[in-house]
Amino acid sequence: MTANPFRVDALDVATGHPIEVLPGVYEVRESLAPAFDTPECWVSLYILTDPTGHARPAIIDTGVPRSTDTVILPALAALGFAPSDLEVAVCSHSHHDHAGSNVQLRDATGCAIWIGRRDGPALLRGDRFGDDVIPPHEADRLLDGGEVITLAGRTYEVVDLPGHSPGSIGLYDRERHVFFTGDALQARGTTTQGVPGAADRPSYRRSIAATRALTIEHLFPAHPYLPFPSSHVTPATEVTRYLDTCLDAIDSIDPRILDALRHEGGSANIDAIARHVCAEFAAVPVLAAPILGGYLAQLAEAGHVRRDGDHWVIA
Repeated sequence: MTANPFRVDALDVATGHPIEVLPGVYEVRESLAPAFDTPECWVSLYILTDPTGHARPAIIDTGVPRSTDTVILPALAALGFAPSDLEVAVCSHSHHDHAGSNVQLRDATGCAIWIGRRDGPALLRGDRFGDDVIPPHEADRLLDGGEVITLAGRTYEVVDLPGHSPGSIGLYDRERHVFFTGDALQARGTTTQGVPGAADRPSYRRSIAATRALTIEHLFPAHPYLPFPSSHVTPATEVTRYLDTCLDAIDSIDPRILDALRHEGGSANIDAIARHVCAEFAAVPVLAAPILGGYLAQLAEAGHVRRDGDHWVIA
């Protein structure tokens, strides 16, 4: 097991300490450094255990490439499990901070890797997290919305939640009204992003609506999405506020971008647009410009803006 150089004890980030958030559910926080140096924005992995001891543990998401050694194996050991006890890792989607340690974790524990069907192909392409390579690999099982699976002795319904990625999925425990959503529902985005990342907004809106149709007392996204301070949203009234924030954030992004362009005299480069849209931040979040670039491309397709060299111009 390896010491994590990005440990922040005050936030329990990168400590390998499992935080009990519900009986049998433990949050393990991994740092996003050095690729993203925002200690207050971590990725939450969730270890699921059977309090009766009859079923083997599972985990939701595997973090970044180092996470097997720095946080997952230490957290399992702290809970009294050997590496070989881990039965399955379910990836909420294919991105590098959620499926980044799949290969290492499967090698270390023998666990199976499951992921949503439409994100499975991305694993075959491989990825990077900063300087760390995520090798191409294949999932052991591809999950479809509507399936019912058993993890750590409990039943979960697989819910398709596209929008952030094509194959993002959520896991819903109907009996306990618990929903794990990965990055599928992003409120106002993280301090790394500044804005929510929804590549496919029509699908994202449908994912919000699908989530509203569920009875949820405990929502577990994979990051602390602003303005919410942690990765555990509860009670149901806060879940409703979270979903309202998700919808408002995605519906207001185009007007905010157009306001930024007007503020700059009708023409601006992406950095100036990001500075205006993210004015409440001390520094522009590192992912704001790339995400806003996607929204600008959509505005251009709709005829609201056009590109002129490195500038965007109101059409």
